[in-house]
Amino acid sequence: MAIKTPAGSIVDIPRGTRDFGPSDAIALKEITSVIEEVFARFGFSPIITPALELTQVLNAKAYGADQDKELYVLSGNDAALRFDLTVPLARYMAMNKDIALPFKRYQIDRVWRRDEPQRMRSREFMQADIDIVGSSSVSSDAECIAASLAAIEALGITRYTLLINSRPILNAILKSFNVPAQSVAAVIRLIDKMPKIGISETIKQLSAAGINADAAQEIMSFITQSMTNSEKLDKVAIDAPQSKPEAQRLLGLLDALSRYGLKGEVEVDFALARGLDYYTGAVWETVIEEDGKRLPTIVAGGRYDGLVGVYSKAGAPAVGSSIGISRVFDILGPKHSRKTYSTVFVARIGDEDYQYAIEVASKLRSRGVRTDVDVTSRGISKQLEYANSLGIRYVAIVGMKERGESRVRLRDMQEGTEELLDLGAVIEKLTK
Repeated sequence: MAIKTPAGSIVDIPRGTRDFGPSDAIALKEITSVIEEVFARFGFSPIITPALELTQVLNAKAYGADQDKELYVLSGNDAALRFDLTVPLARYMAMNKDIALPFKRYQIDRVWRRDEPQRMRSREFMQADIDIVGSSSVSSDAECIAASLAAIEALGITRYTLLINSRPILNAILKSFNVPAQSVAAVIRLIDKMPKIGISETIKQLSAAGINADAAQEIMSFITQSMTNSEKLDKVAIDAPQSKPEAQRLLGLLDALSRYGLKGEVEVDFALARGLDYYTGAVWETVIEEDGKRLPTIVAGGRYDGLVGVYSKAGAPAVGSSIGISRVFDILGPKHSRKTYSTVFVARIGDEDYQYAIEVASKLRSRGVRTDVDVTSRGISKQLEYANSLGIRYVAIVGMKERGESRVRLRDMQEGTEELLDLGAVIEKLTK
């Protein structure tokens, strides 16, 4: 909520952005730490790219109908905030031609899109991306999908459905219904909106876009029919013969994914489009429901074999998967309530005990114990109250007696117990 300063000016933050206080920031960092560890375990290496990219780089490949509207362009129009982490990767590959392929990279960072803010959709948000550049095999697709799903499972998100489709299959379906080639991209973007606007509205919008009303109805009936995964792929290979090679590839991808031991369900969904225009092969996203309602997706990705070639003559096949960290936080954040990293707070009875308090804190910190220390000269009761307000379990109290004996009085705020211990015993207790 905006507030007024004494001078009367408004103090606020831009729409679609937010602050993260200590407890939220700790939860966010814990989420990213878990994801990063899983990515590293799968053999992905980190890169860091600028928040700003040249507008000519971002506009070299159209990746959405509203791209120009959603970019945050800087004054002078020569640079803009990155829209995602995939285009910067393609640009990075073009500038670093000596990288050994396949290149397995991850990047965890913020991106910006100037669209309308709503629940779980912000203008500034964090993503965790993994990509494999230089391999066209199904195993690359499976590795990216599995790593991103293993990451959310490590965070405790195990009840999800992975929807998976293929752009070539969707293109073949549309061609079998005589959708003109020049209309395919627009039709795919409309189909991509179907989960939000419903089948009837999608048919209406397809008709408004120039697709015959009967054809629009038949398209939606075909892509939303209920069958098993293998039945769907068998049927599309017969009814849209051009899709047969990609249907076989998708079948191989499903088989590869079955070997990773993932906990969620996997469903072939011909209605899944993924709106970004640079996808050329398999596309996927997760579905999670909360109180019977479908939440915005937290894992999504696909194959984009043509994107690197936009920036380099050599080009390279590529595939990637992205986790929406900000959305994961919205699901998991309330479960995290830590307000500080500190395990122990060093409290001093009097000002004359300050030097000993710093000595105790320094020794604890040198042994890896996360330690806070009083810096205010407040009374001991206020110090205990402060430590309790932050949820710090242990308070190491030092006074004249403790200083004389080179010991501390360790209070367990949770159990309500207190022990007089030498520093070695405190370190042993707090590092177990």
